[in-house]
Amino acid sequence: MLKETPSTEPPATFQGGFVHNACAVLTADVPAAAGMALKDGFLQGGDRLSTTDGDRPELAGQGSWVSTCGGSVSVSGAPNLTDISVRLHVLHSRFSQRMDWRDAVLEVGARRVSPEDIRVSLQTDYNILELGITGFTRLPDPEAALAMVLDGVRRNVAQGPRSMPVRSYPAPYDLVADPCAAFPAEVFTTITQRPTDGLQRDLFSLSERPGSKYNSVEMRCDRAGQVALSEGIAPSVTVSQTVLSVPDPAVAIAAVREHCDVERGVELPRPLGEASCGHFGADGGQVLFHSGRSMVRISLIAAKTDPATTRENLLRGAEAVYARLTPSP
Repeated sequence: MLKETPSTEPPATFQGGFVHNACAVLTADVPAAAGMALKDGFLQGGDRLSTTDGDRPELAGQGSWVSTCGGSVSVSGAPNLTDISVRLHVLHSRFSQRMDWRDAVLEVGARRVSPEDIRVSLQTDYNILELGITGFTRLPDPEAALAMVLDGVRRNVAQGPRSMPVRSYPAPYDLVADPCAAFPAEVFTTITQRPTDGLQRDLFSLSERPGSKYNSVEMRCDRAGQVALSEGIAPSVTVSQTVLSVPDPAVAIAAVREHCDVERGVELPRPLGEASCGHFGADGGQVLFHSGRSMVRISLIAAKTDPATTRENLLRGAEAVYARLTPSP
């Protein structure tokens, strides 16, 4: 089970107001109280600004601050219902003039997108929260479940804005789920030679995968850039980390080498660690290396550029991630 602990960081602010981070509002106990058990025991994070004002401060005031959180759940008494999902979108409200977040949360509307899909809007002083449940009518008691979830969200909101909770995965992994820590915005710019769009996608979906040699847990961090439509596809970079249950780093080294052989990866001009390889092309590429007992993959999708430039920039970015990444114990 993924463990959640409160963050010691101060709450984020945007456009002068506090921000309710969705994963700090939709804590795991909220759907649990409504008889919904989180599939794999965790929620999945979503888009959020990279920093307090993003790494694109000039974007402040140009739109809504979005933080999303949610995940698939199973339902008590209905073991086959595993495809119901709970999503919470926190939208920063630019038009709210009230200055005290302690005011009561107001329900501002509910609507059915379809018979199976319901959306309920809540308003705080600086945020509009939209709660969505897909598969709503398949719940044993839909209205009671919704009421329980709303009560839990209201209790969390009443505690005031908080930062994203810290997530960790206990033994045998003993890791902190924060892949974005090794992938700040400046690394994206190193790889793409462009600024990001000011957002990052944190994927906390740490699905434990069984294997013949070991089990593994995967986590990801994504960033994308901004380009004019005439320039073609916007560049995007993903850093994914696969942590093996076996604590011996030699196993991760062997796993990287095996992947490199199967995928026919090429040797890097400047190898990373004891095992690494790459795939390069005019429109992107990948670098794979090991860190501690984990395999790390950096993937680039971009508009066509000079292959030599793409290779060098991607390798420099991989070196920066390698240097920042805390090896899993």
